[in-house]
Amino acid sequence: MRANWRLAAAIAVAIFLALFAFRLVFDEGEVRFDSGVFDNSRSFELAKNNYATGPKFAGPAGQPLGDSQKYEKIATLTEVTRDYAADRKRVDDVISAQQGIVQYERATGLAGRRLLYLGVGVPPDRFDAFIDAIKAIGENAQIEIVKNDKTNEYLQLRAKRATLEKAKAGLEALQVAGGSIDERVHVENRLTEIEQQLQDLGVSLGEFDAQNELCTVKLTLRETVVPSRSWSRRVANALEWAATYYALLGLGFLCLVIGAALAAWVARLLQRLLSSA
Repeated sequence: MRANWRLAAAIAVAIFLALFAFRLVFDEGEVRFDSGVFDNSRSFELAKNNYATGPKFAGPAGQPLGDSQKYEKIATLTEVTRDYAADRKRVDDVISAQQGIVQYERATGLAGRRLLYLGVGVPPDRFDAFIDAIKAIGENAQIEIVKNDKTNEYLQLRAKRATLEKAKAGLEALQVAGGSIDERVHVENRLTEIEQQLQDLGVSLGEFDAQNELCTVKLTLRETVVPSRSWSRRVANALEWAATYYALLGLGFLCLVIGAALAAWVARLLQRLLSSA
């Protein structure tokens, strides 16, 4: 009987020590980090739109229309880093190497919980290389790439400009022909309105110009920290964790034994009732 108790005690101690050793070895601390995705604040929305030009596109009969596809390409990335200063420099180096332009920048947080938000314009032919280089920095936590076709919008702006230019030419012809004072005032006012509309269209079409061709990358660099802890603290945590799980295991085993005993008692009771009947 004593031998059985000793064996049970040895098994119990071995289980507790195994739990303690497991927690002590694999306890690396909890990672602290700030949650967050790219900040779509109003200040970034005010930055200029980025459009790029693709290959020539064809009409319904397969005939080239003489225009190229205009598209907007946006990538959203979140990179997690444990060496914020070094990885921040790597990001700057990638931007410089790929001829990117920082259009928006915001940094928040103190050491250990820092966040960097960047809006970068990247030349279309360097977009893929830029994304691959950024993904190699830190640990990639999020990536999304969206491409929107803007060809119809571009063609509509050009058609509207052509219409306004024709209207302007007609009004200028009327202005030369003369007329009553009211008619000349009306023509002058209408010409002023058309000039303003043409200027606005010129700004919108200018965003599609070759010198403005860029793709947008919204980048978040998020710092994480694994807090360093002394061995005494790790031992204390391991003991606390092992004691908790050991108690839970013991409670579970006790419930299992009680359940088995109750099942055996019910079985015997049913057997007696059946035999007496």
